[in-house]
Amino acid sequence: MTQYVYPLDAGDFLRRLPLESVDLFCIDPPYFGIVKDSWDNQWPTVDAYVAWLVDLLSLARTRVKAGGSLVMFQGIGKHTEHPIFDVCARTERAGWTFRNWITWQKRRAYGKSHDYLFCREEILWFSASTDRTSVTFNVPYLDEKRGYDGWDPAHPAKSEFKRVSNVWSDIPELMRPQRVCQKPEPLLERIIKTHSNPGNVVVDFFSGYGSTGIVAKRLGRAFVGCEAIPEDAAAADERIKATEAT
Repeated sequence: MTQYVYPLDAGDFLRRLPLESVDLFCIDPPYFGIVKDSWDNQWPTVDAYVAWLVDLLSLARTRVKAGGSLVMFQGIGKHTEHPIFDVCARTERAGWTFRNWITWQKRRAYGKSHDYLFCREEILWFSASTDRTSVTFNVPYLDEKRGYDGWDPAHPAKSEFKRVSNVWSDIPELMRPQRVCQKPEPLLERIIKTHSNPGNVVVDFFSGYGSTGIVAKRLGRAFVGCEAIPEDAAAADERIKATEAT
């Protein structure tokens, strides 16, 4: 039976992938000290974390196809520790082209007495190609209708539904996740549908619960991933296999 999630370190896993074989990397890496789990607290400094992650993204760049993308979850961080900005800049220097910064607005907010409520998580999109149109991008739409044909009669709207912007407020977070930092399947579905096509290869080298693989297989994509925690890798692999059987 096909194995989907391998119990491997991300670097070892990426080195085993054939060059230019991946259509979409969809990953949710550690954010550096945001949660208490050991996997999010492995690095002594922000710089060490950024160097580790960018090294992996550099490896991924050599494995992606010409029209492929990398979509990566990140967090804003906390006082004096905002690795997302260094990760973004250094990922570009590693050969990826920055395309967009998406803010995922959650419904559960956290606040302090003298601050705005905090209810966001970040999604960064990079492509292999520098060319705007040489990248797989299937325009996503909301369920909400536009209500008008468009402002320019010469260029009417292509759909009666509104296009998705780079602020996503229509997909709620999981209130009772089965794993820390688990992402909702509709969120992953939007990413996979937008940035890949049926039959394409989707890869997640931080497979965690296995959600990316579950959604990818359901949408008719090929999937392979890894998870450094062996028991988690085995459980994620079984969940994806169960999806394939249904």
